[in-house]
Amino acid sequence: MGYSLFYFEKKPISFMIEKMRRRVLLKEEKNSKSKEINALLEISKAIASGLYLEDVLRLIVTVTANLMDSKICSLWILDEKNQKLKLKATQSISEEYLKERSLAMGEGVVGHVALRNQPMAILNVLKDPLYKEKDLAKKEGLVSMLSVPMCVKDRVIGVINCYTSYPHSFSKSEEEMLTTVANQAAMCIENSGLMETLDIDEILRLVLEGMTKTIGFDRARLYLVNEKRNVLECKMAVGIDEERIKGISLPLDPKASVVARSIFDKKPFVIPDAKNDPRVNLIIKEKFNLHFLVAIPLLVKEKALGAIAADFIDSNKNITKETLESMMAFAQQASLAIHNAFLYQELKTFSRQMEEKIKKTTADLNKTEAQLIRSEKLAALGQLAAGIAHEIRNPLTSINILIHSLTSNLPSGDSQKEDLSVIEEEIHRINEIVDQFLRFAKPAPPLLKKAEVFSIVNEILQLLRPQIEKQRIVVQKEFQPLPPIWMDREQMKQVILNLLLNSVQAMPQGGLLSLKGHLQEGDRWIKLSVQDSGAGIPLENMNKLFDPFFSTKEGGVGLGLSIAHRIIDQHQGKIEVESEPGKGTLFTVWLPIHKER
Repeated sequence: MGYSLFYFEKKPISFMIEKMRRRVLLKEEKNSKSKEINALLEISKAIASGLYLEDVLRLIVTVTANLMDSKICSLWILDEKNQKLKLKATQSISEEYLKERSLAMGEGVVGHVALRNQPMAILNVLKDPLYKEKDLAKKEGLVSMLSVPMCVKDRVIGVINCYTSYPHSFSKSEEEMLTTVANQAAMCIENSGLMETLDIDEILRLVLEGMTKTIGFDRARLYLVNEKRNVLECKMAVGIDEERIKGISLPLDPKASVVARSIFDKKPFVIPDAKNDPRVNLIIKEKFNLHFLVAIPLLVKEKALGAIAADFIDSNKNITKETLESMMAFAQQASLAIHNAFLYQELKTFSRQMEEKIKKTTADLNKTEAQLIRSEKLAALGQLAAGIAHEIRNPLTSINILIHSLTSNLPSGDSQKEDLSVIEEEIHRINEIVDQFLRFAKPAPPLLKKAEVFSIVNEILQLLRPQIEKQRIVVQKEFQPLPPIWMDREQMKQVILNLLLNSVQAMPQGGLLSLKGHLQEGDRWIKLSVQDSGAGIPLENMNKLFDPFFSTKEGGVGLGLSIAHRIIDQHQGKIEVESEPGKGTLFTVWLPIHKER
């Protein structure tokens, strides 16, 4: 009976555990499938929305990165003409990863995947001989990688990569999921025709191929107007070696060539005997041995973009009126396509410039906001520090007098005399901290006189020379002749002493201390740089450096840089800091050169 009871109780528990496990797996599978479907919908909606190719590709990698939970997702498109895979999109914000790159078919993991048309998973890219960019992977912290081809009817048009920042063995279901998304993206890109309509060179080539293949000409050249140089530049050719058209340009003058005349007259010209026709440019007719020639202008809303010159190698060939009309209709469509492509390029350039301006403006606003917050902190903490400093100084003075009195009354050799001496030193140290508090709380206005920055730097270096030599620090100086400027010399000595002392203390085992002084922005500023090769400052501490009472030094009060910042502010200058852990720190001080004061 006892055995039956035991068996009866154990069976339901194991059954329930198994049932719960299956529920969890089923739920995970449903979530995964739901994410996959949502990703496919997002990609399809992007194409239908009429976004530009760059935006579509960026959306694809962003959606894919979220789907695969990857650190970086990159998308490479195959340039079929050159048989090279080019990096077209990534959701990474790293400037290093965003650099333009290309790989040949079969080169690296991406080229290998595209050539074989098979996915590839790598557990550690740093150990895989096929992976090309190991330095980049180290810098970005990339570990595992899944790469799958993007295909349309077994034709590879690109590759999608997903990276993790930790070792991850990609499962078969993850591979299938990424392959599904990649192929959906490939079909959308192919069907939208975006790959063929946004690249200027590709459009120009398609226009010329239309003239040769559709109309039947043996050769065609496309000229575009360069308004700055007032010439027609030969940008593309079909049926002619590209080397032969390099540097070819025609004056934008109707008397110089029939091509230019077609633009000015806004009509086509058919030249049956180009060899003997004076309207044909002499250099061009000899260079290409012209016979039958047609010149057609490329116009959009009465504005000339350029012209097409097409010819037959056989002097006996000719064209009909209907063929010329077809060419004119084709040229009109080509003009519109070229015009739109140029507009897209301009829009893209404008968008990039606006992004840069917005980034700069945002950075400036953040910096200004940080300075305002710091000023408010300084004001509030200054008042507090002033009160505390005065309250501490009075009893300290009394204690110091009593200690001095006790010391003088003790016989020499008394052990208590040494103890009192230590107390005196500590009181002196507290007094110095109180002095810093008072300088911080109630800074004296600068007493401005003309002084030289270079002489102050040399004076501080001489003061620190024993410590610099002891730590075997190499000092390098690079100073332009700098004019005397209006400053409070004693306050500026305090700033430079603080910066040099910080650099020296950052290199206890020796290093390089680089000091530079240059004129900047039309001799309106003196730029003073203090750079060390020390341990550097952690990123999380960078925004706190000039905050009062923040210090990374043991026993440090954290007022040195705050006081330096305030002094530079009072001199209408600015102080900046850059640092990279393990590589050192650079402090830059900008001081204005006032002609009169």
